[in-house]
Amino acid sequence: MSKPTEQKSSSKSRFRGFYTALGISLVMIAASCIFAYRQTSNTLEENLSSLTEQMEVPTMPPHTEAPVIGVQTDVAKETQAVTKVSAIESTEPTESTVETTTEATDSSEEEIPSHQLGLPLDVCEVIQPFSDGELVKSETTGTWQTHNGVDLVCEPGTDVFAIDTGTVAEIRKDALWGYVVVIDHGNGVVSRYCGMDGSVTVQMGDPVDSGQKIGVIGDTPDIESAMVPHLHLEVQKSGIYIDPEKYYTDSL
Repeated sequence: MSKPTEQKSSSKSRFRGFYTALGISLVMIAASCIFAYRQTSNTLEENLSSLTEQMEVPTMPPHTEAPVIGVQTDVAKETQAVTKVSAIESTEPTESTVETTTEATDSSEEEIPSHQLGLPLDVCEVIQPFSDGELVKSETTGTWQTHNGVDLVCEPGTDVFAIDTGTVAEIRKDALWGYVVVIDHGNGVVSRYCGMDGSVTVQMGDPVDSGQKIGVIGDTPDIESAMVPHLHLEVQKSGIYIDPEKYYTDSL
């Protein structure tokens, strides 16, 4: 009778051990689940926080107004329009400007010298005329050459006058022509007075009037030393030699 009782006790002990092991396993599984849940929750919270920080829109700095693009564009357009209008108004001549311009034009027109021709000497006796490109024999050199001016006989010390209104462009001592005075009359007209004395009465840049004394006759130029004392006068227009006698007698 004792054997069946021992077998029942042994069976109960086995069941108790099984349930105990099962309970411990369930507790461990539950603990693991709780631990895993907490770790997962912490990780999710950190990730969510990071994403939230990245997605946050940066706020405007203090005391800074957000730009209003449409308003600025309109203001810029209005500013450009006002600038254009101001520029147009500034280019419109005022009455004072018109008057000043008119006065300047009138004064500049008055400053343009008019051609008032006169004789180079009190008595103009021609001893060698202008050859007009034709070759003539030189009494001094014996060669055939053009005579680009006109020779007017006169005694040394005779006064020489400007044949037209103009400006003294050059004064020099030439090895062949002696003292030379060049006057620019404008419009491409230039007169040249050769064989003068060193006591020239004008200076470079001086304005001269027609008939104004510019100096006196000196010794005969070496290039024409075989001739009697005289004034050698040349006139060029646009670089071309013209007859001086016809020029200064044109309106006399």
